[in-house]
Amino acid sequence: MNIVILGSGNVASHLARAFCGASHKVAVWNRSETALKQIAYELACPCTTDMGTLPKDADAYIISVKDDAVDSVAEQLAHTLGKTKATVAHTAGSLPKSLLDKHFEHGGVLYPMQTFSRDKALDYSKIHFFVEEQGDVLKSLALTVSEHVFSLTSEQRKVLHLASVFACNFANHCYTIAEDILRQIDIPFSTLLPLINETTSKLEVLSPREAQTGPAVREDDTVLGSQIHLLDTRPDLRDIYIRMSNSIINYK
Repeated sequence: MNIVILGSGNVASHLARAFCGASHKVAVWNRSETALKQIAYELACPCTTDMGTLPKDADAYIISVKDDAVDSVAEQLAHTLGKTKATVAHTAGSLPKSLLDKHFEHGGVLYPMQTFSRDKALDYSKIHFFVEEQGDVLKSLALTVSEHVFSLTSEQRKVLHLASVFACNFANHCYTIAEDILRQIDIPFSTLLPLINETTSKLEVLSPREAQTGPAVREDDTVLGSQIHLLDTRPDLRDIYIRMSNSIINYK
């Protein structure tokens, strides 16, 4: 397929890498030329800051920018392309398909549910893609890089994105807090990696509820009280600890 990606951030750069790896013809646009240099160097694909020079006959245009910029980029692209039969999609988990429907005849969503860091290599075949469209262009495209492709409505995808925030973003923030706590006693965060890896691997055979351990699920008031006391100088973390422990107890 002939694919145009608009954006050069974490998601956009990985999609460009995935689609180039699947032998698609890829062009990339971004407002900043500096941000395009790494993509152009690595993938040797056409990169431009001039939207007017993008191919007008692409099979799909993938808008992969910050959520609050999707509408303005879509409006600019619609002005550039005029009436187009191509599928134009965004990659946001929390934005509706209707955001593009007002600009294009064939709007859609291509949401890769994964955490992306620009320089961290990924096995794209393991990523779950969730698409929303009238035809099957996005599904066919996603299937060239992964077997895990599903159709989901905008309302369903909002719920999925919420769940992923709890499972990924909030969990990673807890790692950040743990790293901060360990720094007080000069212990590297890597000390926790075997514990984190085992916690994650258990979820392949147990439900999260069944895998829960720790003082809160045991309702060990002595340990809970002692750890709360350790956070007396950090009321922000103390509040998180208490609320999280109470939530674990309530779920139990």
